[in-house]
Amino acid sequence: MPITLPDGVVPNSAEGFLVDFGGVMRPFLGGPAQQINRMGTRLGVRFTIPPTIYADKGMALVSRLMRAKSDRLLVEWYQPGFDPGAVGTPLVASSVGGGTTLAIKGLIPETAVREGQFLSAVRGTRYLHSFAADGVADSEGDLTASVWPPIRELFLVNDPIEIPVPQIEGHVLPGEELSWRLSVERLLDVSFSVVESK
Repeated sequence: MPITLPDGVVPNSAEGFLVDFGGVMRPFLGGPAQQINRMGTRLGVRFTIPPTIYADKGMALVSRLMRAKSDRLLVEWYQPGFDPGAVGTPLVASSVGGGTTLAIKGLIPETAVREGQFLSAVRGTRYLHSFAADGVADSEGDLTASVWPPIRELFLVNDPIEIPVPQIEGHVLPGEELSWRLSVERLLDVSFSVVESK
């Protein structure tokens, strides 16, 4: 089970970022640049937590962040000002193990999704994606959606998809030091990143 933030601890800012394992080859003699795409592009987010009373929720927060360095932390992916409304019970409609097309079933008929809206697909862990184009479910509640980053897990029929509240699941500050600051006012000040682990 992934670790969650303590109840009542809510970030006051979130900065999303893309982790891309590809790159651009630039010839040293001035030829055309070549884009090299590699599998595994994933998402991360930097969170800032407002000053928190250490003896209240701060101790539990530090404990969970330390454990999430080797385990996984599960946090909502915030989409401020956007409400997708009721969408039904979305599930994977057909198995897929790559590419940028995801077949979804179980939506309320005529449910609309918007380009840039996020979703998480669950197969043992959560994989965060965004819709790469607007779409509308048909009268049966089915939708063939364009998503990004490319799918990097084998999703099977009936795997759950989280649309109303997408979540990111990953390690805290992978490869970096976790630190926090305590003030004379007995407040905890901490910020951290969560990066999808696979």
